[in-house]
Amino acid sequence: MANRLRNLVSIALIMAIVLVGLVVAAVYYYYTARVTVSVETPKIQWITGTDISASIGTNTTWCQISLSKLEPNATTVYTNALEFTVLSSAPTNMKLEIASVADANTIIWGIRFYVYQSGASSSTLSLVDGGSVSVTGTNGNTPVDQVGYRQPGASSSYGSASTPADSVGFAGTSSTTYIIAIEAYGRDGILSSQTASIELRLIWF
Repeated sequence: MANRLRNLVSIALIMAIVLVGLVVAAVYYYYTARVTVSVETPKIQWITGTDISASIGTNTTWCQISLSKLEPNATTVYTNALEFTVLSSAPTNMKLEIASVADANTIIWGIRFYVYQSGASSSTLSLVDGGSVSVTGTNGNTPVDQVGYRQPGASSSYGSASTPADSVGFAGTSSTTYIIAIEAYGRDGILSSQTASIELRLIWF
């Protein structure tokens, strides 16, 4: 009888410990789940350039570009593909991200995006596969940032072989416009009817 009573007491004690553990866990989860967030006004605004077709997101913080003018085994340069303006309260650092690439026909062998601060001068862009072009409408300096994407067999100088791919980052200046130039190399055997689209984002940190 005494053993049975001891067993019942032990079972009751174990159940009490488990119940207390569950209550503590539930209370802990409740408090860690309470996170307050708020929405701020966008700090940047994408602007369509003159060289390509682009879809700007409704909140202007992302854009999707379409490429359809690539030639096989040749480099195509878009010196004014896109622009964006830092509206106000510029973050300490910004970076350009190639969020995704939709390229079913693999027309893009390698692509690189160069960010220039706008101005009344021109800058010389040295291309990955040699040669150079002049990028007008800049402040005359080298790119403040750059990021790229490539197929596994392409030159590693283009950049990452996967997405998302992030640039190193740069200090954005409030009330300043930036120009994005694009260098893209077309894969061998592509057709003029084939297209690819790329989603870009600006991230601040």
